[in-house]
Amino acid sequence: MEQEQFLEVKNLTLQYKTNGFLVTATHDINFSVNEGERLILLGPSGCGKSTILKAIGGFIKPTSGSILLNGREIRKPGSDRSFVFQEFDQLLPWKSALENIVFAIRSTRDVTKEEARSETKKLLKKVNLQKFADSYPHELSGGMKQRVAIARCLALKSKVILMDEPFASLDALTRQKMQEELLELWADTRFTLIFVTHSIDEAITLGTRIVMFSPHPGEVVEELDVDLSALGFEFAMLKERISDTLFRNRMDYVI
Repeated sequence: MEQEQFLEVKNLTLQYKTNGFLVTATHDINFSVNEGERLILLGPSGCGKSTILKAIGGFIKPTSGSILLNGREIRKPGSDRSFVFQEFDQLLPWKSALENIVFAIRSTRDVTKEEARSETKKLLKKVNLQKFADSYPHELSGGMKQRVAIARCLALKSKVILMDEPFASLDALTRQKMQEELLELWADTRFTLIFVTHSIDEAITLGTRIVMFSPHPGEVVEELDVDLSALGFEFAMLKERISDTLFRNRMDYVI
């Protein structure tokens, strides 16, 4: 008997209207995600990566095809999937870092305020923000805000964490640090991650598997496993292979 995939995207076509025109974002997309995997969606701007992520989140209804999580079709948003966006204003500005996470926990789970606060303090320590628990979003840097958002996802105990270029607006050093911290968090909790980027380096660094897309409308052009026991030569070879695939499909890419 064939084993059921954790998450399956089947023959997915996504369309939306803008300025009176019907736009086809993706066409007949197929891929699957294993539980505990770090799957990267890689491609140029406009190829439908973010639209796919929103569909997995339940915010966009497929034009055709389906998305299944544990064999059940996704039809609406749910606490089993949580988002981290690129924008830094995803936190409630009138609540502290700690209160933002406590609010999310108590909105989705039946726990007392004391239990939620205790769990939140542990999560803030995990993302190295224990000293900023009482700070408000406007008092935090971009990287700090993203750490709070990631901690909030972990607090929700979601089956899947969806990240839409969350580090793209950060400076290079902060971006690298956030990538390292994300990998450390994943090693500790083994959550399932679906991460959108158009950076080849970031895709190789963060992914266990990479799905590459053609330009608009997005179609899957190749899937690659990432198994880098050592960086250096292996990293360079994989980067060259991805670059070749992207160029063959007339994609722009970011180093």
